Amino acid sequence: MKVLLLGDYSGFHYNLAKGLKKLGVNVTVASEGDGWKNITRDIDIKRPDNQNRITFLYKLYQNYHKLIGFDIVQLISPNFLMSSPYLSSAYFDFLKRKNGVFFTCATGMDYTYVKYALSGQLDYSVFYNTYIKDDPYINRMKLLASNKPLAKLEKKISTYCNGIIATSNGYYDAYKNSYPNKTTYIPLPIDTSEYSFVNTLKPETEKIKFFVGLMNDRIVIKGLDRILKVLRKLEINYPNEVEIEVVNSVPLKEYTKLLNSSHILCDQIYANGLGMNAIIAMAKGLIIGSCGGERFYATLGEYDNKPIIDFNTSDEMIYFTLEKIITNRRSLYDRAIKSREFVVKHFDCVKVAKQYIEYWKKFI
Repeated sequence: MKVLLLGDYSGFHYNLAKGLKKLGVNVTVASEGDGWKNITRDIDIKRPDNQNRITFLYKLYQNYHKLIGFDIVQLISPNFLMSSPYLSSAYFDFLKRKNGVFFTCATGMDYTYVKYALSGQLDYSVFYNTYIKDDPYINRMKLLASNKPLAKLEKKISTYCNGIIATSNGYYDAYKNSYPNKTTYIPLPIDTSEYSFVNTLKPETEKIKFFVGLMNDRIVIKGLDRILKVLRKLEINYPNEVEIEVVNSVPLKEYTKLLNSSHILCDQIYANGLGMNAIIAMAKGLIIGSCGGERFYATLGEYDNKPIIDFNTSDEMIYFTLEKIITNRRSLYDRAIKSREFVVKHFDCVKVAKQYIEYWKKFI
């Protein structure tokens, strides 16, 4: 089996490739590195910083021979080139001529997801919060639902692909609504062997170290402004028990190293599942605050180990929960252990890769 993973978000395809390789699969990752995150890839298809279209087209032309002859091609999204929908559509036409079966992932803010979210049918969404309804990033995302070229591209690719793999309940619900016979759910993969348990929490630990990773244009969309407000209040009321580290838009490798000195990652609020950053942190034994609703656990078939601090709630409840945690610190080490155990059980890249292989084989 020869596999091409085309595009990447936060190391999703990079980690899936690691799992596939451990199972003996011949796999190649081609991507633009997900912007400033600069994710490792085998073939670079990043658009030049000067936005020169001719240079980019020549780069795609040069790499074309490396992107054909695969049994399976999986796109990170319908707009897999992270460029013009017209360009992704045209390049897709070339790729499908000399490759086998195609799949696409549902794992980001695309036309199908945004349109479904705006219909009001999701359990949680940034679009439902009146507090941020006029945020510039939110308004840009809303425009995706009326972007006709993007809608045409997603319909074309989703219709052609043999399957659509969603990585969270929200993405699953959106694509299942439009493509009920094609959509499935498989968890995100992480190479748990790459990350050792680093949480330094002990019963006698005096200060709890909270970590917040910002992204310039996504602070509000992830609810990090609210999280920081809660943490600052906590810091004022418990100056000897709380320490906060905030970083902004750092490359993924640097980000994962910075996690090592912290105890709790405050990830995001408006979510229907975990992102790669949260999974990496849990693999290191950090406790995380993010999506921890009952449906999330049920989707994974997990009914016993529920280590995530659920942030899909009010600011007052988040504060109350964190306050309870810092005043009862003796139980935190056990929670950190359970955090890593949770990721190893459900998100280990080899286990997830096996699910992908099993799914792909249905269409070969």
